[in-house]
Amino acid sequence: MKQNDTPSPPYLTTRDLSARWQVTPMTIRRMRKAGRLKAAFIGRGVRFAMTEVERFEREAEA
Repeated sequence: MKQNDTPSPPYLTTRDLSARWQVTPMTIRRMRKAGRLKAAFIGRGVRFAMTEVERFEREAEA
């Protein structure tokens, strides 16, 4: 790994994921509530595992 390469975090917040996909946070919430995205609840926060995000992105490309 190069010095300036930083590993991606294992979890993304709703805000982080909405910025990554260029959609509103409400869209991410709706996708979670509809069961299209699996979320982890850490304390009061909702987080999305990078493995789940990448799975969704792969399926969306197909």
